[in-house]
Amino acid sequence: MSKSECPLEDSITVVKTGTCDTLTKKSKLTYQIGTLPDGEVYVRIHKNSGNGFFSNEWIALADIRKTLGKVPVGKPVTAFVLDPLFKGRSVNTPGFLLAVLAHEKLIIPMHGKKRSHEPVDPREITEWVERLGTGKAKPRKKAAKTTPAARKKAQIKKKATSRRKAG
Repeated sequence: MSKSECPLEDSITVVKTGTCDTLTKKSKLTYQIGTLPDGEVYVRIHKNSGNGFFSNEWIALADIRKTLGKVPVGKPVTAFVLDPLFKGRSVNTPGFLLAVLAHEKLIIPMHGKKRSHEPVDPREITEWVERLGTGKAKPRKKAAKTTPAARKKAQIKKKATSRRKAG
C-alpha cells in the first residue's frame, strides 16, 4: 500500500521500530509500532529480508486483541487466526504478525505445539501499551504472565518433573 493509499500514514507516530525472526527463522522482519494522537496503537510489518511478500498496512492493536479474544482457552493462536485482519492481502502477513507478537511477548508459545501460541493475560498487553507511552517498550525480560489454562499445564508439568526426580 502506498503512502497516498493509507489514510493513517500522516497521523501515526512511529514509537518503535524493531526486528525479529520469522517463525520459520528463514528471514528477519522489521516491524513498526505506531500511535495516533488519541493513543490508539497500531502495528505493521515494514520490511522482510527474505523473498516473502507481505502487506505493510497498519493493524490496530484493538483489532488484534479482539481477534485473539475470540480464541477459546486452550486452543492455539496460529497465523490462520490472524488472517481476517488482512482481508485478501498476502498470505505471509498473518504469520509475520504472529512472529512480531511473539517477539513482543504479546503471545507465548504453546508447550509442545510448533508454531502455535496462546495469548498472554490481557493485563500484560495493557502494561505493554503503557510502556510504549513512556518510551520503555522493550520486550520483557521475564516470562509473560500466562493464561489460566497455561498456568495449569505448567503446574502439572512441574509436578510430573518433581515426581520423576523423587522416584
